[in-house]
Amino acid sequence: MSDELITSTGVAAALGSKLLYDVCGPSAKYIGGELASYSEAGVKNLKRIFSIAADRIKALGKAEGQVAPRLLKDILMEGYFCEDELGAQYLGGVLASGKSPVSRDDRAVAHCALVTSLSSYQIRTHYLLYSSILTFSEDTVAQILDWVRRGHGATVLINAAEYNEAMEFTAHEDPKQISEHAFIGLQQKGLVEEGASVINPNPKIRDQPLTHFRFFRPTTVGIELFLWGLGVGDLGFATYGPHLLTSETPPTIKPVHLEFGQCSYS
Repeated sequence: MSDELITSTGVAAALGSKLLYDVCGPSAKYIGGELASYSEAGVKNLKRIFSIAADRIKALGKAEGQVAPRLLKDILMEGYFCEDELGAQYLGGVLASGKSPVSRDDRAVAHCALVTSLSSYQIRTHYLLYSSILTFSEDTVAQILDWVRRGHGATVLINAAEYNEAMEFTAHEDPKQISEHAFIGLQQKGLVEEGASVINPNPKIRDQPLTHFRFFRPTTVGIELFLWGLGVGDLGFATYGPHLLTSETPPTIKPVHLEFGQCSYS
């Protein structure tokens, strides 16, 4: 049964000792002694996160190293309750990014805390925004990254209807309220600028889409979290490129327009 309890000493067996060691390295020794009882449903959530991390670690060839014990603790406690698929992808990516040959490298702890502070709507919106940029050419993405890091900024326009569709709203969810929640929350944490409002098309304005749209400006903090969420955060900003979008990453949307610089359409 999904609510059957699994004792702390059984967590390692439930997840699999090889999976734990492949992901955590020597830090796997912390499993079993300090944790309370785990339910079968919670272990299922954890196993999904660890499996995601293991796949990314294998793809990157990170055989050596370990994750910081503090990160392992946070993943175990927060991942236990994570039923959202994209949230699990981000936590698995942070866990993979956090494996390091340097024992004191615990940068992933901060990114894990940031991910777990976001709602599922905010995580999905964050992914859609920063993955949409990667649908541009490699040279354009590199230029966007350069402009953002140098403080000049870039402004990306997305189709409002396509954003709503990608968010997979149900009949019981209010797209307007939830979208405002998502963008405002991301802005508060410095993960994006603008985006909360849907803009009516104005054919008199040059290069403006002829459909309802949103515009946002990427930030260095937002790009960094995206990289950690995809399992390559420890490799730095240079990793941000179209190659990150593969058949295994969730679907995204394509921007309808790009302006270099901090433009406003409000």
